[in-house]
Amino acid sequence: MQISVKCLYLSVLLCVGHHVTYAEEDKNIVIRERKERYEFVKGDNRNPVLVKQNFSTTYRCDEFRGSIPYTEFYDVNSTVGEVKVYVNGERVKSIKPEHRYHSIDGFFFSDARVCGFMLPLEKKGTESRVELEKTILDPRYFTSVYFNEDFFMEGKEVTLIVPRWMHLEIKELNFDGAGIIKNVTFDEKNQADVYTYTMKNMPAAAHESYAPGPSYVYPHLLVCSHSADGNEGKITYFGSVKDLYAWYSSLVKEIGNEKELVKAKALDITKDAKDNLAKIKAVYTWMQENIRYIAFEDGIAGFRPAKAQEVLEKKYGDCKGMANLTKEMLVALGIDARLCWIGTRHIAYDYSTPTLSVDNHMICAVILDGKQYFLDATETYIGFDQYAERIQGRQVLIENGEQFSLSNIPKRTYDQNKQIEKRTLRIEGNNLVGVAGHQITGESTESILSAAHSIKKENMKEALQQYLTEDNRLYGISNLTTSDLHDWSTDLTMNYDVLHKDAVNSFGDDIYVDLEFRKEFDDSDIDTTKRKNDFWLNYKRQVVQETTLAIPAGFKVKSLPPALSIDNTKYTFKAAYVQKADQIVYRKEITIKDTHIRRIEFSKWNDDIKQLKQAYLEQITLTKK
Repeated sequence: MQISVKCLYLSVLLCVGHHVTYAEEDKNIVIRERKERYEFVKGDNRNPVLVKQNFSTTYRCDEFRGSIPYTEFYDVNSTVGEVKVYVNGERVKSIKPEHRYHSIDGFFFSDARVCGFMLPLEKKGTESRVELEKTILDPRYFTSVYFNEDFFMEGKEVTLIVPRWMHLEIKELNFDGAGIIKNVTFDEKNQADVYTYTMKNMPAAAHESYAPGPSYVYPHLLVCSHSADGNEGKITYFGSVKDLYAWYSSLVKEIGNEKELVKAKALDITKDAKDNLAKIKAVYTWMQENIRYIAFEDGIAGFRPAKAQEVLEKKYGDCKGMANLTKEMLVALGIDARLCWIGTRHIAYDYSTPTLSVDNHMICAVILDGKQYFLDATETYIGFDQYAERIQGRQVLIENGEQFSLSNIPKRTYDQNKQIEKRTLRIEGNNLVGVAGHQITGESTESILSAAHSIKKENMKEALQQYLTEDNRLYGISNLTTSDLHDWSTDLTMNYDVLHKDAVNSFGDDIYVDLEFRKEFDDSDIDTTKRKNDFWLNYKRQVVQETTLAIPAGFKVKSLPPALSIDNTKYTFKAAYVQKADQIVYRKEITIKDTHIRRIEFSKWNDDIKQLKQAYLEQITLTKK
């Protein structure tokens, strides 16, 4: 799951350049030249400081003709001005940008808008250029300038013009080895510092799954606007985390929640709860089950949470709206609940840097009997006091009236996310027959229930059956029983009968049996020839599978596969077969202790995965006595 809505300011608002969708490793299109100019200027009483932006990008076609979609995101805090398109040096006025609201699944629930059009590149060797003007109406929203683009770039120049009346800090991050040249001059006429950054032959940004967020990887400027000397006096932006919280708090005060409506629903949800802890769990579970989480992975949205009653009525919301409704229902029940701002692990910063780029998510904190709990209802199937990998250990900003506090989400080990499967099988002809049981916790529960819910079946048990069989028509499941599928604060348990057809092969006096069915992580090789970034696994976990096979009468063990034992600081892969009297016990254990696999560790990871896959191919051999 996903990043939340406020959520968008990081990936798109913060990367203030253009956005082009392209094929991975596209060698046909290059950026010959890109120029970006950012200038702080004084505005009017409503918007006393503006950030004027001018972009000029020249694309070249090196192999064959084509076209690329060019888009620019903006919202109520920014405007897109004139857009000029040149093809082969001639301005093409017939190419007119389309302006539309950004939506997901047909929901237009934010102020995000897109300006876009198709840019033609007519033949090999030709160039097309786009010039675009954009204005950010409040310097709070101008937070980052990233240097990499979506195509290989032969040359780029970034210029920031900062008048002395504008007080800010520019942090240069991930510059090592990027070849960026910085030059600072002073414009005496305009009393402005001019920062110019130039670079050549910069590779395209790698769009890779399971990768660290761009703030960890790519060279960029983090712009922290502290204050400005305006026409009417000093204007304070974000000089400290206190200023950041004060601004967030001011937005919360403007929400306009209808408390009585929310209280009525909260009382109904908790009518059977005997104490405050039970009430908290009831509200949290109801939010997870009944409010659909909708958020943009990349885009722009506002920072003010939606009204609690609106989220309640619509049955969907972004992280801010869901956090607000959760808090309001708990407060209505007399429970100390507070809004929280947090940056997921996607973000490299913490609150030592006062900027809107420090967080991208909102949750709710509860203080009960002196203990602090965090509720993130966007995590649909995770239990109370369990925390997703993406927020574990992250610094969190907690509201407290005019004050605030800083804390950290508790860290969890792989023990939170266990997936234990035990099977007892016997051989009947060419089939394996028996029973199986599962015990699943934490993010493993969320992963399984999310996958099952994505399967279009009339009821959940049918979906779970399809999930458990992994679409293998030879692996039959019947008589499935489960724990309460609406209560994921307790372990998820599933028990059923197994009929695995054609799992046994006979040749002469020998029988060959494969007891490995699920083969977790067998497709987890990392392509080191293409992969550019570190690899982040979804979450820490432990997968244990234990299968007991009865040795059929008249047979004995001829050979058992060799044991596998790989114990790394970040993961463990183990598999072993042991004969116990007239049974064979196969036990497999996969433990992910650290989700961050660095590039220098790829070779070792691939070697270990290779050994794991080889272990999966091994079979038991039985022979007649």
